Amino acid sequence: MSQRESKYDTKGLVNQLLKDIQQGVIQDAEGQLPTEPELMDQYHVTRYTLRQALKSLANLGYIYQAHGSGTFARPHHVEGAISLQNNVGLTEEMARQGKVVKTTHISQEVVPLAEAAFVPENQKLDKSTELISVIRQRTLDDEPFLVEHSYYLKSIIGEIPDEALKGSLFAFVNKKPGLKVGFIDSVIECEMVSGLPAKFFHVPDGSPSLVVRDDSYLSSGKLFAFSKIFYDFRKTKFFMLKKMH
Repeated sequence: MSQRESKYDTKGLVNQLLKDIQQGVIQDAEGQLPTEPELMDQYHVTRYTLRQALKSLANLGYIYQAHGSGTFARPHHVEGAISLQNNVGLTEEMARQGKVVKTTHISQEVVPLAEAAFVPENQKLDKSTELISVIRQRTLDDEPFLVEHSYYLKSIIGEIPDEALKGSLFAFVNKKPGLKVGFIDSVIECEMVSGLPAKFFHVPDGSPSLVVRDDSYLSSGKLFAFSKIFYDFRKTKFFMLKKMH
């Protein structure tokens, strides 16, 4: 028997399945998805590709498996919410929901640690550490959405070309020889903002913002970046699936 050739890779299948689930064209009235063989035939993919895609969708909270009954689409996934468990960039995460994220302004400069606006909470860096400061202002469906301020350790990352700043910086890091993004420690907090974030969100100084602090590490466990992402709280929702077994 010849081996089936997949029409989609795992990432492509995740996106197509999610699109079909959100449009309600794949599940039945009870939310149940077709069986594995039926899905393999419908999407022309191997069993391995299908199972990897279903695993990703389950981890993101879009589907769940009921033992002995099959796979079901979750009926109450929050529209417009950002999944805290997503392993893709924000642009792709929101594109799955039919929304468009655009970067409208980018700035980059090299600064010493002493001039950083903030530092990672649980890491001690040498005072001589050089940082690449990157600030990106981003819109969601053409409305101001977030201001991202990140610092990359220059000794690890080297130079960041302007073209890389327009896309996923983690994808840029993963393409560098010997570097692989491993994990991120994230903290969500409320912070009063002023200056650039307040101006971008069209709110007075001292207004609240939902802030995500990220400390990013290589697979070796070494810190390579830390950031603050200021979200317009009026337009931001986060979603997390909690599995109880």
